[in-house]
Amino acid sequence: MYGRRISIEDTSLLLGTEPADSPSPDSGITSSAMDVEQSEQNVEVDRASVVSSVGQQPSQASTPSLAISHNSELLEKKSVQSKQKSLASLKDKSSSKASTAYTIRTIVPAEKAEVVSVAKAMHREDFGHKLKGLFQTETDAALRALQTGIYIGWRCPEYHWDCFRLGDQAKCFCGHLLREHQKYTGRSRKVPCVVIKCKCPAFKFIPSCPEEVGEFWLKKRFNFDAAAWRAKCRCKHTHEEHHPTGEHACKVSGCRCVRFESAFLCAACDKKWEAHETFFETTDMRREANLPYGKELPMCPLQRCQR
Repeated sequence: MYGRRISIEDTSLLLGTEPADSPSPDSGITSSAMDVEQSEQNVEVDRASVVSSVGQQPSQASTPSLAISHNSELLEKKSVQSKQKSLASLKDKSSSKASTAYTIRTIVPAEKAEVVSVAKAMHREDFGHKLKGLFQTETDAALRALQTGIYIGWRCPEYHWDCFRLGDQAKCFCGHLLREHQKYTGRSRKVPCVVIKCKCPAFKFIPSCPEEVGEFWLKKRFNFDAAAWRAKCRCKHTHEEHHPTGEHACKVSGCRCVRFESAFLCAACDKKWEAHETFFETTDMRREANLPYGKELPMCPLQRCQR
């Protein structure tokens, strides 16, 4: 293919130059020997350049795969470098976010096994903002106790503090509120229910919201009805489905439960409902029992909660 004879016209076409003009027959002038030799040398030089240029084509055509592989290697290196840079930037962003979003907080135990102290230790600076509604009933109960001199508390007998301070909105085991029971003077614990057909002989406090048993997460559930929540026995029936007298046996037919055993714990002391008692006391009784009364009640957290 490349061994054919190349004329002067072909070389001129390949080199992009016009072919030399042929001598005019009319001029009658012939070229000298020197001109002929010079032209022959030029033709040889042009021919060599053309052959060399044409001969380089197959070598160039034989190396496209090498060039492609080299280019692919370069592209891979660039992609790896870009991925490394992007990962480094993501790590920097995540570390900066982590440093701003999370802080180290030391664990400070509660001063007493009391609901207010435990909640304050848990929520710290968010205590007043988050728990204002939760402790409003205790706030009202404490203020009423200061006004009337009658203190109503729910605690274990061996404790010297109340797990809960109770007011007129406190719920009894029979399912009725304290205001639906007889008037109390503080001298007796027996405050029977006055609702018709209710056989409750004495007021016995039972938690009426999930927070009072430490189940704070229940209110975050979808369609959770806090008003319909009831404390349950281990037999999975509510306290309202048990008898208000005696050992509080279950009233559901077919249930073999003979006494109420709480399936929950007190949020203040982590003890069962059966270990607690409801106390109606006067100022003198609390003074003799070495219990807080008057201004010694833990009212400061509740006052901050009101603010």
